[in-house]
Amino acid sequence: KDDNKQLLTKQKELYHQISMLEKEIAGLKKEIRERDETIGDKEKRIYDLKKKNQELEKFKFVLDYKIKELKKQIEPRELEIADMKQQIKEMDQELER
Repeated sequence: KDDNKQLLTKQKELYHQISMLEKEIAGLKKEIRERDETIGDKEKRIYDLKKKNQELEKFKFVLDYKIKELKKQIEPRELEIADMKQQIKEMDQELER
């Protein structure tokens, strides 16, 4: 009788432990799902940012090219301006004589 009582008590304790462990497993599975969801969201964000970065790199390349072209156009004019300044200086010196 005592053995049966002890076995029933032990059985209840084990069922209680099983129940607690099942709840813990369910909680951990939920946490894993939430973390997987968060990881998925962050991976999508990283993908979107990389895509945006590629677009900006292309835009930067085009703008760099345009800047180089504009500098090529400005450079001869700067030389022309420097020549004209020199001519003006020489003309001023002639007028002063």
